[in-house]
Amino acid sequence: MKFTAAFTALAAFAVTKVSAGASIVREYDVLGATDQAALHTCLDNYRTANWDGIDCGGRGWFKGSSAYQNPMNCFDACAGLLAQAIDRGASDVQCNDYEGFAECWMGFH
Repeated sequence: MKFTAAFTALAAFAVTKVSAGASIVREYDVLGATDQAALHTCLDNYRTANWDGIDCGGRGWFKGSSAYQNPMNCFDACAGLLAQAIDRGASDVQCNDYEGFAECWMGFH
Protein backbone atom coordinates (compact mmCIF):
# COMPACT_ATOMS: atom_id res chain seq x y z
CA MET A 1 0.00 0.00 0.00
CA LYS A 2 2.84 2.41 0.82
CA PHE A 3 4.38 1.74 -2.60
CA THR A 4 1.15 2.72 -4.37
CA ALA A 5 0.88 5.96 -2.41
CA ALA A 6 4.52 6.82 -3.08
CA PHE A 7 4.14 6.06 -6.78
CA THR A 8 1.00 8.19 -7.00
CA ALA A 9 2.75 11.10 -5.30
CA LEU A 10 5.75 10.75 -7.62
CA ALA A 11 3.50 10.64 -10.68
CA ALA A 12 1.65 13.77 -9.55
CA PHE A 13 4.98 15.54 -8.96
CA ALA A 14 6.22 14.59 -12.43
CA VAL A 15 3.07 15.85 -14.11
CA THR A 16 3.27 19.21 -12.36
CA LYS A 17 6.74 19.79 -13.81
CA VAL A 18 5.64 19.60 -17.46
CA SER A 19 5.48 22.87 -19.40
CA ALA A 20 3.02 23.54 -22.20
CA GLY A 21 6.01 24.30 -24.46
CA ALA A 22 8.03 21.21 -23.57
CA SER A 23 8.01 18.03 -25.61
CA ILE A 24 10.01 14.89 -26.22
CA VAL A 25 11.68 15.27 -29.60
CA ARG A 26 13.61 11.98 -29.58
CA GLU A 27 13.11 8.74 -27.68
CA TYR A 28 14.71 5.36 -28.33
CA ASP A 29 14.86 2.27 -26.20
CA VAL A 30 17.03 0.13 -28.47
CA LEU A 31 20.47 0.87 -27.02
CA GLY A 32 20.30 -1.73 -24.27
CA ALA A 33 18.76 -2.08 -20.86
CA THR A 34 18.79 0.89 -18.51
CA ASP A 35 18.98 1.14 -14.75
CA GLN A 36 15.77 3.10 -14.29
CA ALA A 37 16.33 3.76 -10.57
CA ALA A 38 19.80 5.17 -11.27
CA LEU A 39 18.50 7.37 -14.10
CA HIS A 40 15.76 8.75 -11.83
CA THR A 41 18.37 9.52 -9.17
CA CYS A 42 20.54 11.29 -11.77
CA LEU A 43 17.58 13.35 -12.96
CA ASP A 44 16.52 14.28 -9.43
CA ASN A 45 20.02 15.54 -8.61
CA TYR A 46 20.52 17.63 -11.76
CA ARG A 47 18.11 20.55 -11.36
CA THR A 48 20.72 23.12 -10.39
CA ALA A 49 23.95 21.30 -11.26
CA ASN A 50 26.00 21.89 -14.40
CA TRP A 51 25.73 18.39 -15.79
CA ASP A 52 26.19 18.79 -19.55
CA GLY A 53 28.49 15.96 -20.63
CA ILE A 54 28.28 14.04 -17.33
CA ASP A 55 27.92 10.25 -17.30
CA CYS A 56 25.39 9.02 -14.76
CA GLY A 57 23.25 5.91 -14.54
CA GLY A 58 25.12 4.40 -17.47
CA ARG A 59 24.17 7.22 -19.85
CA GLY A 60 25.70 10.50 -21.00
CA TRP A 61 23.56 13.50 -20.02
CA PHE A 62 23.37 16.75 -21.95
CA LYS A 63 21.66 20.12 -21.81
CA GLY A 64 21.94 23.30 -23.78
CA SER A 65 20.03 26.35 -24.90
CA SER A 66 19.71 29.11 -27.43
CA ALA A 67 18.63 32.49 -25.97
CA TYR A 68 16.87 30.63 -23.13
CA GLN A 69 16.85 32.71 -19.94
CA ASN A 70 16.85 30.19 -17.09
CA PRO A 71 18.25 26.63 -17.20
CA MET A 72 16.20 25.69 -14.11
CA ASN A 73 13.05 26.57 -16.07
CA CYS A 74 14.20 24.12 -18.72
CA PHE A 75 14.69 21.43 -16.10
CA ASP A 76 11.28 22.17 -14.56
CA ALA A 77 9.64 21.96 -17.99
CA CYS A 78 11.33 18.74 -19.10
CA ALA A 79 11.97 16.71 -15.93
CA GLY A 80 8.52 15.15 -15.81
CA LEU A 81 8.69 14.15 -19.47
CA LEU A 82 12.16 12.66 -19.01
CA ALA A 83 10.95 10.75 -15.92
CA GLN A 84 8.09 9.29 -17.96
CA ALA A 85 10.52 8.28 -20.73
CA ILE A 86 12.79 6.61 -18.15
CA ASP A 87 9.77 4.66 -16.88
CA ARG A 88 9.10 3.49 -20.46
CA GLY A 89 12.68 2.16 -20.66
CA ALA A 90 14.16 4.88 -22.86
CA SER A 91 17.90 4.65 -23.34
CA ASP A 92 18.21 7.80 -25.50
CA VAL A 93 15.82 10.70 -25.01
CA GLN A 94 15.75 14.45 -25.62
CA CYS A 95 13.25 17.03 -24.41
CA ASN A 96 13.03 20.55 -25.83
CA ASP A 97 11.27 23.54 -24.26
CA TYR A 98 10.44 26.84 -25.89
CA GLU A 99 9.93 30.32 -24.46
CA GLY A 100 8.95 32.35 -27.51
CA PHE A 101 11.90 32.05 -29.89
CA ALA A 102 14.22 30.80 -27.13
CA GLU A 103 14.87 27.07 -26.91
CA CYS A 104 16.48 24.67 -24.47
CA TRP A 105 17.14 20.95 -24.70
CA MET A 106 18.14 18.27 -22.25
CA GLY A 107 18.29 14.52 -22.04
CA PHE A 108 20.60 11.51 -22.08
CA HIS A 109 21.95 8.93 -24.53
